[in-house]
Amino acid sequence: MKTTEYPIEIPLSKQKLILLLLSAIAFVAIGIWFVAKPESFKNGLLGNPTIVLSIGILSIVVFGLAAFVMAKKLADNAPGLIIDKTGITDNSTGVPAGHIPWSDIKEIKTSKVFSQKFLVIMVSKPEDYINRQGSTAAKKGVEANYKISGSPVNIPSSTLKYNFDELEVLLKAEFAKNKGK
Repeated sequence: MKTTEYPIEIPLSKQKLILLLLSAIAFVAIGIWFVAKPESFKNGLLGNPTIVLSIGILSIVVFGLAAFVMAKKLADNAPGLIIDKTGITDNSTGVPAGHIPWSDIKEIKTSKVFSQKFLVIMVSKPEDYINRQGSTAAKKGVEANYKISGSPVNIPSSTLKYNFDELEVLLKAEFAKNKGK
């Protein structure tokens, strides 16, 4: 039987984070354009200046927050994910779950939102992972994850320097091996 050397550390992908940051900045710029010149859009749904202005404001807020989170993650040198005999330590997002003991994990599932894949870590007490968030905004974000995916713990494919399918296999294998501990 193969023995795993712990801890298994999976770094954050700085390249992916830079691409996400640049994309967020581009959407903020588009939002600013929509806010500054809503009357310049004359076709279809965007023909209504109020709708253009609303989309612009929403874009600035949502993607501005995303840019802030990506910039913060770029400065973070801690591993994005640590797997050891006690569980998983998640630091992969702007609202990381922290340490998740194997005994808290009920199941590991895969979810896809648009083209983004996530590992959904189904936990016994979701409220514990929501309440450990420090700010109201972070709690709201984790609650939204919980409503959408059924769990407050979601590990995205977009921030880690690891092949997503291989990560899924690794985490499920480690869970199967350690869940009784």
